[in-house]
Amino acid sequence: MRFWDYFTVLSFQYESGAILGRARKDKLSILGKMLVLPGTEVGDFVKFMQSQANERLEKFKNESGREPNTFYDFIFCREIERVVGLNLNKIFEEYIHRNKEIIKLLDHKLSLDKAWDGIQVYGGAGIGFGSLFPELTERMYKNASENIDMDEWSQVRKMGVDIPEMPDIVTLEEREESVLGLVAVYVAEFWPELLDPLDLRGYVEEGGK
Repeated sequence: MRFWDYFTVLSFQYESGAILGRARKDKLSILGKMLVLPGTEVGDFVKFMQSQANERLEKFKNESGREPNTFYDFIFCREIERVVGLNLNKIFEEYIHRNKEIIKLLDHKLSLDKAWDGIQVYGGAGIGFGSLFPELTERMYKNASENIDMDEWSQVRKMGVDIPEMPDIVTLEEREESVLGLVAVYVAEFWPELLDPLDLRGYVEEGGK
């Protein structure tokens, strides 16, 4: 998997987890049952997820002097800078002069085994974030998916990223319904006894019509 694709998936997973954590923040002790390893206390795991989310946010604010604007800003950009060494805030102005170098770095491959490990972790980490910072999760999602900066969108297209000319607007409510629907299918298959405690049965019944 290319680095660019890997970091895109990490950001998507974290965002999806945050939306789930926000939507079911009052049911974390139930949600956590599906995530913990045998022998791990659910309460301890929930606290760990939230403490990790808080540490990541505090580090971001200390280094940037602000809260993250989007999950792209919070995860994608930071991970590319940490792993690849590219500061995406400067890429647009440097891209014309360094495009071959940048493309080569972002095209670097990561094994699927290693990629999958990270993808799994970031989903759970996102749940901790969304449950702890529901209002910030809402703002970050809306900044990226409802209040889109079209200048930035155009710049990304000019870099050669395969995205549509115009973005699809997906509201937070629509994305939350999509996330909960996917989770409901998983729960119905592997944890059917948790459908009602998580208020997910309606998604399964609706999908079966």
